[in-house]
Amino acid sequence: MDTLKLLIAGVLLGVTLAGRLFQWGQRRLARSLVDGRRIKIGCYVKSSQMTRWTNGHFVINSGSWTWEPRRGEMRALAADLQETSVREASMSDGHKVNAPIRYMVIECTSSEGDVLIAAPPGQFEYVFMALNRT
Repeated sequence: MDTLKLLIAGVLLGVTLAGRLFQWGQRRLARSLVDGRRIKIGCYVKSSQMTRWTNGHFVINSGSWTWEPRRGEMRALAADLQETSVREASMSDGHKVNAPIRYMVIECTSSEGDVLIAAPPGQFEYVFMALNRT
């Protein structure tokens, strides 16, 4: 009986700490954005020329944004990206953006074709706002 109580207490403590850590990260990200500091949001990008998702960072820096791929697969995104819709990732998007956290997908058009940007649920708002600012 005491072992069960300790297990439950440990799980509750772990969940509480994980929640606090997530909130701290969100507040830090929001403060950095308000202060005009450079922030990096881990995202996936897929363009009409690509067959798979590219992992990298969507970097927001005082009113402008850039794309930094983790691997040298894709050069910069087109500067004229226009957001057309936002949706939750689906099974057809693949396992990278579907599990374990369900990414939000921002569908965009540009002079180079269609582009999909998948961002984590607590951070896609920043990507969306940066795209609409330019």
